[in-house]
Amino acid sequence: MREVISISASHRTNHVLTQFYNCQEQSLHSADAENDPTVFLNPTVDRISKTVSYAPRAILWDANGGAGSLGVHQYSETKDYYYDAHHKPEETDPNIKLIHTQPRIPQSEYQTALDLGLPLPELDDKNTVFWSDYAKLVFGPANLNFLNDWYHNVQDPSCPDFHNLHQTLFDNFDVGLHEFKTNHATQFFDQQLHSQLESCDGLQAINLLSEVDNGWGGFSSSLLVEMRDELPKTDVISWGFNNDDVLTLNQPIHSTRTKFQMICNKIRSSLALVRDSTLHFPIYSSPHESLWRSAGSTMLLFDAVNSVGSYQGEAKNTSLGYLIGALTHDEPHRNILSGLTAEEHDFSFYSRVPKYRTSGSQIYSKLSIARGSTPTSENKATINTSEWLPSDTIPAEYRTNSCYSVDLSVTEKPRDIFKNWFDLVSRHFKYDSDREELKEELGSLAALYEEGWYDDDDSGDDL
Repeated sequence: MREVISISASHRTNHVLTQFYNCQEQSLHSADAENDPTVFLNPTVDRISKTVSYAPRAILWDANGGAGSLGVHQYSETKDYYYDAHHKPEETDPNIKLIHTQPRIPQSEYQTALDLGLPLPELDDKNTVFWSDYAKLVFGPANLNFLNDWYHNVQDPSCPDFHNLHQTLFDNFDVGLHEFKTNHATQFFDQQLHSQLESCDGLQAINLLSEVDNGWGGFSSSLLVEMRDELPKTDVISWGFNNDDVLTLNQPIHSTRTKFQMICNKIRSSLALVRDSTLHFPIYSSPHESLWRSAGSTMLLFDAVNSVGSYQGEAKNTSLGYLIGALTHDEPHRNILSGLTAEEHDFSFYSRVPKYRTSGSQIYSKLSIARGSTPTSENKATINTSEWLPSDTIPAEYRTNSCYSVDLSVTEKPRDIFKNWFDLVSRHFKYDSDREELKEELGSLAALYEEGWYDDDDSGDDL
């Protein structure tokens, strides 16, 4: 066995994992599927009914209310779980007292149709507000975790609201760092993570998905540090989701307080993920797409990369460990994939950051993933893997082609990002206690992605 566990920290990335596991569910119905479903799904055999049920090998974090209508025990403890809006047990039993902590969110038409076995309605941007609105697999107590004091923010799902008071948002790296370390670390490792690990015979890797522009970046950074202590030899592939910032928009860093806070979060979160991951994917999050649609497009990349870990065809080079080694063999610490293209879609956030004063175009390593292609010869630069079987929850425009290629590369581009960040820290982080540590780490990383000699006369000078 070579299982893969996926951990998601944020409402946006929960949409991504929902789409991914929907695609895994789709493959269960195909007799021609070339993937091993038990890599990402935990099977449970019912010997009496002679059936097999599958649960995601996943742990999802969200704010209170972020799961929409889905209840933690909705499909596991039906006698204890109160869901039916028409059922009023307090009217027949005086010993029952209902406490409503927030307004009830109605179940989506898609979920109702799934539960009743009815024809499924078409999905669009309006009926997929919550990731649970279109989840096909059951996410239960072993999969779901919620922030105790933070509530889902409808206006900005990425920044939960503290006690729903509309005063403090989950938009700060340090707040997220403190939240995990103080309130969730012990329970997470002693219960949820160990439960997932116990269901694995041989863990292949862990996916960690998070946003980096808000408190979730600090939250996932703290989680990753603790997980590295717990599982020091396990490959961790981090997926950092980036919004546009002052660099990509070419705006003054202090144009607004929010934009300055965002770039501060991004720098600290990205460094933490790069530092403790085996491989890092800096993903661009489009502000012009709904979370459902954005997650659907991301599947072209995310599903393809993970298909390498579950493919059971003739190819020998199909494991995430092989993929990692092929991309980082020259320098294990050079672990950022700045080239990320699939079906002519550019998923890299780094490609949107302007070039530094002096920059190069060196490619240190590159690898292609060919989906649904029959290998004609042993090409170490190409991994042949299974044809894509997209779920019907993927937007139609992204599931027209099940055979396509994904191109991954480690290039000199991260130098542009780290040199720009170095200058920002030098000039604007005047009173931050970690200023010198950040400068040192950014300088070291810039040098790691530097080919040849550059004359950056005034880079990093304190003003």
